[in-house]
Amino acid sequence: MLIKKIRTKYYIRPDEKVAAMVARLNEVKGHKYFVEAAKILKDKGLKFKFLIAGTGEMEEPLKKQIKELDLEDTVIMMGFVSNVTALMNLMDVQVNCSFGTEATSLSLLEGMSLGKPAVVSDFGGNPGVITDGVNGFMTPTHSVKELANKIELLFTDEVLYKKISTNCKKIYDTKFTAQVNTRAIEEIYKQVKK
Repeated sequence: MLIKKIRTKYYIRPDEKVAAMVARLNEVKGHKYFVEAAKILKDKGLKFKFLIAGTGEMEEPLKKQIKELDLEDTVIMMGFVSNVTALMNLMDVQVNCSFGTEATSLSLLEGMSLGKPAVVSDFGGNPGVITDGVNGFMTPTHSVKELANKIELLFTDEVLYKKISTNCKKIYDTKFTAQVNTRAIEEIYKQVKK
């Protein structure tokens, strides 16, 4: 029901793919590259929505960029989202464009648990979560063209999308669940005791 509400509120048609960024609106999170990638894909005629969930000091500059690039019908600033799970279930692709202060992204992990492929920058903790071509795609930091290309690939290649989506769930279940992490910590304690 919440997914339907989001679709209705933001005029997301059934034939439109959805990419989302869930992150504080700080410059180092790279939202401007996400917006620039939207321009590339819109100019190609793809049907999609890019959603930005979060608040922060980049809110006004991003709104200005979206307006200047004539993307107001395509890139949606959602503000603070209290129920991120509904957004995660709605999106097709999760995006992380960070180029500063990125540890392991809990948002990426949540998306993986739901089978949502990610396109991420090769910065910080992202390579520890996303394996290029397996559970998403890694792009060079600041590379708008590569970012757009990988999002387009996931939007348009259904066979590849299903394969990567399946891999997301498998990798999450084997590497990132609470049980797996608890066992790993227990093993560390056992080694220290020796």
